[in-house]
Amino acid sequence: MARAGYPAIELAVTASLDTHLARRLLEEHGLTASSLCGLSDPDRDYAHDSPRLRRNAGEYLRMALEQAHELGAAAVIVVATYRPEGDPAARESELERAAHTIAGAAASAQPGGPTIALEALNRYETHLIRTLNDADGLRRRIALPNVELMADVFHMDIEEDSLPEAISAHKDHIIHVHLADNQRREPGSGHLDFDGVFAALTDASYAGALAMEFLPAIDAALSTGREWVSGRLNALAQNVPNRS
Repeated sequence: MARAGYPAIELAVTASLDTHLARRLLEEHGLTASSLCGLSDPDRDYAHDSPRLRRNAGEYLRMALEQAHELGAAAVIVVATYRPEGDPAARESELERAAHTIAGAAASAQPGGPTIALEALNRYETHLIRTLNDADGLRRRIALPNVELMADVFHMDIEEDSLPEAISAHKDHIIHVHLADNQRREPGSGHLDFDGVFAALTDASYAGALAMEFLPAIDAALSTGREWVSGRLNALAQNVPNRS
């Protein structure tokens, strides 16, 4: 990551993460931890009707918040449930359970610690929180100052009517952004409207991270993706139209 020119990295939340070693390695390479991202596990679910799965999810989030605090990361990314199928009649109950579970962990976070960023996924990966509007509804149920939103443009490209309009509508609460092109590869390799996304973020005075989350995350793609994004941001700042 350092060789590819990145200033920061997003790390996965795992029980085996040695935060002291991670911090030392980050410092040695001139990097910081921008954020920590929760991982999918069928044994954890913030919205499930199983108390055990919700308890596991809450404990995992508490661990994530502690790890992020130790690493100085600003955000912890949370997905309410990774189940793609659900009963529409149970939606209200699922949202209430998710809000209660996430709020329990958020309320235990240390003052000045990281902010929870609620992530919406596409319809093939979840049934519950698919749009920024869905995520904002959950945020309002939780109603805590350390719970906000994140925008993943890959998922948004599937679910939102307009990426710029969705970003503008929720600009006051977006604290983190994931970048991948429409086919899940590095930005600039597909046809996603990144100029519209970057313009909306600029208009919103967005100051958070732009974190790459594409596949395959090989060295060449990490470099070309970062260079392409930097080029588009520089062009936007100079009002240069996209001719690619």
